[in-house]
Amino acid sequence: MAGYRNTFLHLFRKPGTLLPTRWLAALTEQRFIVPVYHTVSDNNPEHIRHLYPVKTVRQFTADLDFLLKTYRPINPTELENLLHHGVSPKTNAFLLTFDDGLREFHDLIAPLLLQKGIPAICFLNSDFVDNQGLFFRYKASLLIGVFEREKQQTQGDPVIQWLRKYAPDHQNIRSALLSISYQNQGALDELATIIDYDFADYLAQQQPYLSSQQILSLKNQGFYFGAHSCDHPEYRFLGLEEQIRQTRESVDDLCTRFALPYRAFAFPFTDYGVSSAFFQNIYEQAPAITSSFGSAGLKRDHFPQHIQRIPFETGRLNAWEILNNEYLYFLLKSLVGKNSIRRT
Repeated sequence: MAGYRNTFLHLFRKPGTLLPTRWLAALTEQRFIVPVYHTVSDNNPEHIRHLYPVKTVRQFTADLDFLLKTYRPINPTELENLLHHGVSPKTNAFLLTFDDGLREFHDLIAPLLLQKGIPAICFLNSDFVDNQGLFFRYKASLLIGVFEREKQQTQGDPVIQWLRKYAPDHQNIRSALLSISYQNQGALDELATIIDYDFADYLAQQQPYLSSQQILSLKNQGFYFGAHSCDHPEYRFLGLEEQIRQTRESVDDLCTRFALPYRAFAFPFTDYGVSSAFFQNIYEQAPAITSSFGSAGLKRDHFPQHIQRIPFETGRLNAWEILNNEYLYFLLKSLVGKNSIRRT
């Protein structure tokens, strides 16, 4: 579904900007939006560079200025108070969110948000705080970078054997590395050993994730934090028991470590295919998750505590183009009854 949405966003990039955003928000009755970013950088970090584009500081600042002209920023506490009463913001409002708990949230993003008076919530993978581990897709990006710099390594017999074992249907090392799944992520460590690449050294030298000290400092400045699972799996490929464990364990860990008075959770990758039984468990069994977030774009969800977010790192599109076309896509889906998520 994300592929269809991204295709639509790019095809209607210019037509969408001919319409006023305020008018589209009123027409769709979707006045509350939740943008999601990962990071902001003028030099896309090596662990992300081969996965997706990130906004530069200038592009991100322009996004914020646009949002502030059209929407009122709210914080997660205000949102949870509204959800507790079964309502959503009635005026144009936005909640800014960030996934993966990356260091740039402390170094670049938070100072900009403080200048503009915008609150935000950052979702952390509990296993990666303090750079104690590395997301498997970030490992793939780092290895792609190594092979692009040192092309001769792809010719070695051990690498060829690795390709035959783990990615026999892929013609090049880039597509092979991007095909490795969470369930098969040990293959990335195996290849790193073959080419003598040290992920632990990258973690120690580059410190891509927030430290506990940085998180506490940001919390004291008024920023919010939630869980993003333990180690970033795609939930539709997990059994229900493991889905619940990843969620509750990460939330419990972060709430304990950082004395968080709320229990917020954002799905890694997507919430596509996650059953009603999962949501009933996390909302109804104590200690309950107080709010949760997906990233399916502008959509209603069966569970009112679960909010769908809009990815704002879509190609080279700016916030205006992304939002207006999300509204148009929402209207198009409404014609065929596809703008609400129903769960089994």
